Amino acid sequence: MTADTSDQALTLAIFKTLLGENKNWLDFASFMHHALYDSKNGYYTGNAHKFGSHGDFITAPEISGLFGRTIAKQVAQVLQISGGSILELGGGSGILGCDILAELDRLECSVDEYLFFEPSPTLTQRQKERVAQFVPGIGDKVRWVSELPTNFKGIILANEVFDALPVHLLSCTDEGWKERGVAFQNESLVWKDSVITDERLCSVVNHLKIDGPYVTEVCLAANGLVDNLSESLDIGAVIAIDYGYEHQVYYHPDRRDGTLSCHYQHRVDSNPLDRPGLKDITAHVDFTRVANAAVDASLDVCGYVTQADFLVNCGITDLLQAIDPDRLEEYLPAVSAVQKLLSPGIMGDMFKVMAFSRGINEPLVGFSRRDRRHLL
Repeated sequence: MTADTSDQALTLAIFKTLLGENKNWLDFASFMHHALYDSKNGYYTGNAHKFGSHGDFITAPEISGLFGRTIAKQVAQVLQISGGSILELGGGSGILGCDILAELDRLECSVDEYLFFEPSPTLTQRQKERVAQFVPGIGDKVRWVSELPTNFKGIILANEVFDALPVHLLSCTDEGWKERGVAFQNESLVWKDSVITDERLCSVVNHLKIDGPYVTEVCLAANGLVDNLSESLDIGAVIAIDYGYEHQVYYHPDRRDGTLSCHYQHRVDSNPLDRPGLKDITAHVDFTRVANAAVDASLDVCGYVTQADFLVNCGITDLLQAIDPDRLEEYLPAVSAVQKLLSPGIMGDMFKVMAFSRGINEPLVGFSRRDRRHLL
């Protein structure tokens, strides 16, 4: 039996026990939380590589160092207004933090601390190794925290964080709306629908004018994360970068299968019940929900643009032009990477960037052109 098969059998046994303790039904948000974040068997707590060519997927910071260098311009502006530190949520491999720190050093922008809020011990260790290797001269400014700081001043970065929050699944059938959960049957995990009991989910479906069959997601956890960030933030801004849509596009009648997807060894599928704990599970972000949560938490939504517009506003094309075109070994990969980051058909339009803030009274450079807040 291979290691993959052995791990799968162990995970199924764990879920069988968990479901037995819950009358053989678990809402999908709870299932997704266990599959991704269980302290012993969760996807993000395991030892396997998640990011890059040897992992399951590639994020923007792995595509090009120009991504982090460009974001550093927005970071520098916020720090000049608010002072203080940088807090990165779920820092992945640590490459984004290293690129930002190195660029801020070149810009001579002062930063008190760079804080990684990382729940995975494995990723924490990899981040420490990368910081020691790539920014040894300023590594003393880096610290890892297990709780969000209080009275935080500065900028909070959430790159591909909201898409990894557990989501509830809702299914519209001939019997009306149901909550889709997970059960155990014939030694396998299976889908099982149940009556919706959470009033917050009832409120969502009551406003959806959609005929079945239809399956979609609701991320109640997004509200909780925004509330926690608001409680942490004294003055400064939160920058959230993720793939997603505005509410009307997210819940379009034609999007009948929802947005849930899984990533394993650079292959994408839509079955999270297969190999839970061994592959990533994500859902697109409802940016209207995030914006409303920010307003409810007494934060200002101060910008919403596509990733392409954000990076251009922050000067990624200027950084590209600064590379000598005669140095083909450096210039050609940089051009290819920037095309991936900006192309509408790859990442440029699918990914959005949202800023919400407190105590920031001037326009943020990353949202200076083509702001889309009116679509929320």
